[in-house]
Amino acid sequence: MTTLLHVAVSPLNQGSFSARIAAAFVDCWKEAHPDGDVDMFHLWSDPLPAFDAVGASWKIKAMYGMVADAEEQALFDRVKLVADRFLAADKYLFSVPMWNFHIPYPMKHFFDVIVQPGLTFAVSETGTTGLVPSDRPVQLVLSRGSPGYGPGGMFDGWDHQEPYLRGILKFIGLTDVRSIVIEGTAYGPQVADPALAKALAEAKVAVRDY
Repeated sequence: MTTLLHVAVSPLNQGSFSARIAAAFVDCWKEAHPDGDVDMFHLWSDPLPAFDAVGASWKIKAMYGMVADAEEQALFDRVKLVADRFLAADKYLFSVPMWNFHIPYPMKHFFDVIVQPGLTFAVSETGTTGLVPSDRPVQLVLSRGSPGYGPGGMFDGWDHQEPYLRGILKFIGLTDVRSIVIEGTAYGPQVADPALAKALAEAKVAVRDY
């Protein structure tokens, strides 16, 4: 059975453009994969362990082959539960709004939890290697309130959303990353409605080879 992990990042749920596009993608994917399973990981309701001083201490020890103490091991056990859930999926869907030119903070928290040595990447004398199989595809659904993030646009160079996501996913091994982008969601229905219709159509097409 194929499992699609949907990591949902907007707190607005179906009031969110990214969530509505992702929902259309999931509905079409379920039709195409009636025996498949969709695991919804909502970053505003599914708990994530705090990665604080204990976590930082454990991560340093893990990278240098040192033994964790009891408190560090207890945190690692909670971290591993989240990473195992991520690694159990065969395919990934991320629905992510842009906040202040970047990703919302729960998404950064999510990556700070799962991007760990021995779980999603390995460390050697020659560098690091992603441990997540590269043949697992990732579909990004990205929403932005303003238009103009492309070359020559008024926000050219300010997109720290998609480059970060592609970079961190590549770091852990995921290189088959596709994206659906909707811009201008804060510009009223005259701009947002056509943009939404276009993105929904793209989502239905994207499912065909997913």
